[in-house]
Amino acid sequence: METTERQHYWLPVPDRTGFKWHRHAFRGKHWDGRPADTSVCGFQYPMAKPSELDWFQSPTCSDCTELLIAEQSSAGSTAEEE
Repeated sequence: METTERQHYWLPVPDRTGFKWHRHAFRGKHWDGRPADTSVCGFQYPMAKPSELDWFQSPTCSDCTELLIAEQSSAGSTAEEE
């Protein structure tokens, strides 16, 4: 049985330079204040409370999106087989 966390949340996070931001998905219900975490697409990012402008201007990570869609599709086909 696979134990992948099904819940996720999105959070705008800065890249290594701190100038470019992207909205990435992270496992769990919500950001709990930790200073860094690994995104669904597998990269470690520093985390901080984003501003409204960060949310508005940050594009969504296409890799996180595709991985979550694939997980949902595979979970759906597994449930159909049972």
